[in-house]
Amino acid sequence: MKLLLPLVLSLAAVSASAQRPDAARIAIRYKFLHVRDTTHRDRPYTENMILLVGSTSGVYKSNEGPAQQQVSNNPDGTTRTNMHFFGTHVEYYQFPHEKKLIRADWIPMTTFIITDALPAIDWHIMKDTASFGGLHCQKATAHVKGRDYTVWFCPDLPLHIGPWKLNGLPGVIVEAYDAKNEVRFTFDGVVTPAQTAILPPAKGVKTTDKDFANLQETARKDPEAYSKLMAQYNVGNGPKVDIKPGSGPVINNPIELPEYK
Repeated sequence: MKLLLPLVLSLAAVSASAQRPDAARIAIRYKFLHVRDTTHRDRPYTENMILLVGSTSGVYKSNEGPAQQQVSNNPDGTTRTNMHFFGTHVEYYQFPHEKKLIRADWIPMTTFIITDALPAIDWHIMKDTASFGGLHCQKATAHVKGRDYTVWFCPDLPLHIGPWKLNGLPGVIVEAYDAKNEVRFTFDGVVTPAQTAILPPAKGVKTTDKDFANLQETARKDPEAYSKLMAQYNVGNGPKVDIKPGSGPVINNPIELPEYK
């Protein structure tokens, strides 16, 4: 608790930095696969994801559907709220002209906003071409966050973005996979989305990757202390959700691997 006190005090701002809204013009759907636990390679994590592409920005997020809320009555007359989520709750907003990446992530009760620079990726563009859902694409390779990726991008969609943190090519990345086939963003179609603004959440606690990871670990190991901490500083902006200590998936193979020199 003492360790987290100065951390929460540093989270003074509770609103995301203002962004000019951009409208989604096209959407790329992906079948995402990640071998999180190498002791069970036959059971990778999978999820339907979507990349909304505007004229100057994009957002990559879950396409599994909205959360469902269930309210039950306790014997003492109080109510208890349980949230059931479909898919992940993290969203990646890319602003290539500003070279900025905004991640909106969630720990029960609170949305956190992490702003960083878009990763600078040294792409090698190949001559190989292929078609994905009628999109004419070109091949490129690069080493990104500890993994060697092969991607296919569409020059006809000139915004320099892609799924997750992949970016920097002269066209939207429509498919990507690492050399070990442990992380895949498989093209699953292109659609015209409903009129949607590409804008980070209006409210959220600004923090850093490191501090968010610390809070996430605290919520996992000691959810009661985490809940009290959020309530004490009145930064909770979401429903209360019951967490069991130590709950969560086994992840011994994160999507971002350490770089060894």
